[in-house]
Amino acid sequence: MSTENLRDILYEKAAKEQSDYIQHLKTLPPEQIISRAYEKVMRDDILMTFEDDYLSDKQVAELLKLDYPLSACYDEWMDTDYSHMEMLRDTVYDYTQRLVNENAHHKEKNDKNHDMER
Repeated sequence: MSTENLRDILYEKAAKEQSDYIQHLKTLPPEQIISRAYEKVMRDDILMTFEDDYLSDKQVAELLKLDYPLSACYDEWMDTDYSHMEMLRDTVYDYTQRLVNENAHHKEKNDKNHDMER
């Protein structure tokens, strides 16, 4: 079987797994759905990575052997020490610094215009 076919089979299997997971979520009370929102989003992101071709044929084949490759990858993600919080903090910091700089520039411009009117 070709590499592309293996990747397509993996994606389809994981997409079905995610669709079934979402259908299950819809049966839960709102509080439980909210508490699982992070898991849903991360599983969506993992599924998107299956669209890329960064995995070797052997890696794809190993994932295909699993009953639930998406769940297995999510569980592995949860067992890592990696956190995307640093990236979020950097984004918020950069954004707010840009706001500070823009407001300072705007204030400086207004101050100059005000001085010229005097």
